[in-house]
Amino acid sequence: MTNKKHAWSEESIAKARKALKERLSGHAIPKTLVGLQKKCKELYELLNRTVAYGESNTCMLIGPSGCGKTTLVNKVLQELSEKYDDDFCTVYLNGLYQTNDTIARKQLTRQLGIQIRQNQTDLEVFDLFKSGNNATKPIIIIIYNFDEFVKNCTKPFVYNFFNITMIPENCPMALIGITRKLSIFTDLPSNILSRNSYSHINVERPYTIEVFTQLAKSVLTIDNSITNDKKYCEMFNKKVQELFENKSFKNIIEKIFNNATDIIRTFQKICFEPVGKMNMKHPFLILDDFTEAVVQQDVKIDKILQELHEPQLWILLAIHSLGGRDCNTFNFAMVYNEYTNYIKSYIKESGSKFKQKLIKEHLLRAEFEFLEQRAIIRKADGKDLPKDFRMMRLTILHEQIVDVVSNNNSLPSLMKQWIS
Repeated sequence: MTNKKHAWSEESIAKARKALKERLSGHAIPKTLVGLQKKCKELYELLNRTVAYGESNTCMLIGPSGCGKTTLVNKVLQELSEKYDDDFCTVYLNGLYQTNDTIARKQLTRQLGIQIRQNQTDLEVFDLFKSGNNATKPIIIIIYNFDEFVKNCTKPFVYNFFNITMIPENCPMALIGITRKLSIFTDLPSNILSRNSYSHINVERPYTIEVFTQLAKSVLTIDNSITNDKKYCEMFNKKVQELFENKSFKNIIEKIFNNATDIIRTFQKICFEPVGKMNMKHPFLILDDFTEAVVQQDVKIDKILQELHEPQLWILLAIHSLGGRDCNTFNFAMVYNEYTNYIKSYIKESGSKFKQKLIKEHLLRAEFEFLEQRAIIRKADGKDLPKDFRMMRLTILHEQIVDVVSNNNSLPSLMKQWIS
């Protein structure tokens, strides 16, 4: 209900709602990067040397999805813009969209405002950069999904990208490659590795519940720059603090941290509805709205589970069996071994002519990857191992596996026997 002593203005509520939505959608850059302050300083110093002193640099920004790589880059560029105004140029490329040399070249020159001929070669385009000098306006090139960029573009084109940053007489440049793959260095052509020096910054997701809680709280906290109503800001932040001290809300945070594949984006999705419901009658965030949002997300997961086919359920049963022996993390090799051992044991003990055919390894591997795509399992750490040996963890409860198998009457009886 509206506070009787203080009727909050509709304008203040609307401004707070808008600011929070911009944060949750990634359009607003946070004032502080919780858990990433050191990485932010490292990247800032590197790019500052390019802008301030004309020093060309190359850097790989590596980290899992949702760890804050894009936010980190945007924050540093914002700070550089505030300090140097328009004294440098920024170019954005993406390996998912610039899928060959021609498309990448056109996008590069378009953003720089360079007119190119239809038949102009890569070397001629890169010569335009070489025509600059230390006094030329520095250029920062950001390449998202850098692993795809390296894979899709030709080796000479990628080599030239690196090469122009290595010649002091050229226009000052910084090349920042952003990727989730730790294997990016082995994916780069050997001539690049041998001739060029580059730094790399590893960005990790918040691996402790304390850091994640602090980050989540910072997302939902507002200040006077959002609305001039100081009293509303103080009361809003007080309510947020009470929310994070509430046991039920703590359970929501812990559930996201322990089960979600992408904890940051999952938290953002859950917050959208409670933020959108803020109005004159309910000017602050309400716990019940968060609880409802979580329930709706659980309903989506249950629907995904109900639509799984038999091979996918065999994988979940094997994971459930491993969990019974306190194996909370697993890889495909462990899962397939658990599955084959059970089938062979069933055939041996049944004493009948019934023969259960084993699903071939490559077919079950594809189903394992399907479960990862559906966020039912996720990587347990940042180690980039061969697919069969990457450690994974379950994002659903073991009870959900039991329920989905028990309630499916079309499944073979030996699947239900494994549960019991």
